Parts: sequence; C-alpha cells; structure tokens
Amino acid sequence: MSTPLLLKLHDVHLSYRVRRSAFRTSDHPVINGVTLDIHAGQRLGIMGHNGAGKSTLLRLMAGIYTPDRGKVVNHGARVLMLSLQAGFDPRLNGWDNALLSGMLMGMSARDARSRLAYIHEFCELGEQMNDPLGTYSSGMRARLGFAVALAMDVDLLLIDEVLSVGDQDFQKKCEQAVMHTIENGCALVLVSHSPVKLKNWTDSVVTFEGGRIRST
Repeated sequence: MSTPLLLKLHDVHLSYRVRRSAFRTSDHPVINGVTLDIHAGQRLGIMGHNGAGKSTLLRLMAGIYTPDRGKVVNHGARVLMLSLQAGFDPRLNGWDNALLSGMLMGMSARDARSRLAYIHEFCELGEQMNDPLGTYSSGMRARLGFAVALAMDVDLLLIDEVLSVGDQDFQKKCEQAVMHTIENGCALVLVSHSPVKLKNWTDSVVTFEGGRIRST
C-alpha cells in the first residue's frame, strides 16, 4: 500500500532579480524545473554545493516562497522548516519570544502557552529566559529557536544544516529529539554536506545541482 502524499512539487522554477548596475537588472535562475513528491514517513537527503539553491528549495517546500512557474501542492500536511530564530524580537524576553514564535508557526495561544515549560526545560536557559533576547548570544538564541521548533506537531520537517547547535551534549540532545519526532512518523527532508549524517538520517539521497534534482 502506498503511503499518503504530503507535498508535491511539479516543474517548479524560481529566479532572483539581481541588480547589475544602477540602471540594469537581470534574473538569476535558482530553481529550474524541480519535480518531487514527499510521502508520509519518507526520509529524503539532499546534497549540493554552497549556493546551489538548496535552502531556496526548502523555502519553496515550506510555502515561504512562491514559484515563478510550476506548482507546490500541500496535501494538508503541517510543514515546518526548522528555523532557529523565527519571529524573534530582541526587545522581548525568552518566554514572550517562545510564545510569539510558536503562534507564528501555527499554534494557538493556548497551545503555545501549554508548551512553554517543555521549551524552557529543553533549551536549558534557566533564569535567562527572563532576560531580553537582545542580551542573548547567538548560541542562546539558537537553543531557544530549536526548542520552540521541536515543540510543534508537524507532518514534514525540513532541516537545513542546523543540527550543530551549542555544545556536544546539547547537539546530542537535539539530534535525539529530532530522531524521536521522525520515528513517530514525521517525514524528513534534510540538507547536509555530510555523507555520514545523510546515511544515518535518511533512506534516500539526491543531489541538487544546476537548479535540478538528480538521483545519486
């Protein structure tokens, strides 16, 4: 029996407008005719060199970007691109940022509040949750963002080389939490330069180059 289809990309194209001079611009193609299906429970790895457009591809999957041509069809899936600082406001403290970020990711205010204790425990920021985010280091902001993202209920998790957060113990904790989410049935698309990580985390790998998906 085939697994349910979560997300379908059909002949997707996307270009960026690049300013060449004060009076001249041109289009720089980044995504060139990508067709891809993501099914429930699938674990897909994507490799490609820096600047190939892998992050842009994930943003198309997440619905952050709209293609110039082609279609991205979501079949009712809750999709999350693991973004470590989504919606953060440096003027607010950790609690308020966690609440705001969770709501921006689709939680109701009630659900977001119910998960604050989990977020606080996971990010290990202690009393610094009471401090304005503007006083946080980049590592502290990443911890908070990771905790908020993992508090979400999702069907498809999109990860772009962000598993190396904090010290070694916290990295292991993050990887175990993501793996737990995947083992509970969440589909995964992972962008990474590490063949070892892709082998351990995914069941199939494709290469992204020239704006196209190529099988490996």
